[in-house]
Amino acid sequence: MKYPSVAILILHNNGEKILKNCLNSLKKTDYPNFKTFVLLYQSTDKSEEIIKKHKITYFKSDKNLGFAGGNNFLINKTKSDYIVFLNNDTEVDKNWLKELIDFSEKNKIAACQPKVLNLVNKSAFDYAGASGGFIDKYGYPFCRGRIFNNLENDHGQYNAPKQIFWASGACMLVKRKVLDKVGYFDESLFLYGEELDLCWRINNSGENLFVVPSAKIYHLGSYSVNAAKMNRKKQFLIQRNTFIVLIKNHFPSSMSRILKRLSLELISTFESFSRALAVLKSLLWILFNLRKVITMRRNAQKTRRISENDLQHIIYPKSIAISYYLKGKSKFSQLTEF
Repeated sequence: MKYPSVAILILHNNGEKILKNCLNSLKKTDYPNFKTFVLLYQSTDKSEEIIKKHKITYFKSDKNLGFAGGNNFLINKTKSDYIVFLNNDTEVDKNWLKELIDFSEKNKIAACQPKVLNLVNKSAFDYAGASGGFIDKYGYPFCRGRIFNNLENDHGQYNAPKQIFWASGACMLVKRKVLDKVGYFDESLFLYGEELDLCWRINNSGENLFVVPSAKIYHLGSYSVNAAKMNRKKQFLIQRNTFIVLIKNHFPSSMSRILKRLSLELISTFESFSRALAVLKSLLWILFNLRKVITMRRNAQKTRRISENDLQHIIYPKSIAISYYLKGKSKFSQLTEF
């Protein structure tokens, strides 16, 4: 049996316990041809000692390069057939990598993710990816197993492999030749929305992404679904990057949907002062950097090879917000319009 080479990339900044747990679980991975690479950001605890103990190749940076810049740095330090982007607060099942590689090789797909369960409550899907990501026609992301704040318990209801629109940055396997074709993460996003942007470009290039539920990982996660508890910078970055990713990658025939999305966002400003501030700051940033955003769109569209109609089966044809809040559809299985 052929075992393609795999580079597992991890970014880390303090948190020796979560890193130790992650690396210990990786050590038990039942796959013979992978190497782990860590980029260490200004850690002041014993993280570096733990990395050395595991005899893992690592690099240090005095500057926080963000999720995008950090992973791009590590990509350029490796030469493997596949790349795995893995969060440091994860714990992997021993067969996770073998399942992802087997499925990718047999089905000739560009990228995939495992089933992502919560590390604290292992019977529940995790917010970050659950069992595969999708978007609605306005570009709002949601997951199979997680819509907005509603997390389902895993009863095997989403155990079938399925084509998805985006894979979770908590754990995503991508073919290197696909990254070479569509480009790496957009470093101007810095943090949040990078995986959706990358996956959207992969879709637009005509390649496919899947979720492989037979592969499992567990994610601790630091994402708070309560917007009121977010710090303002984080909320601003999420809001701004959502707009940028939408403008960059949406189909030329769907520009009217972008305007409708902006209308929905403006309506959402009545939810809280912090949300209103994030939305307005994001719109102002885009307005004052419009030339840069237009250039980003032109570059992203260069690798487009398919039309909007070719992706309709993985784009929810209605508003997920209306379906969730007004029609009570809180589970993926209730979205019969798919």
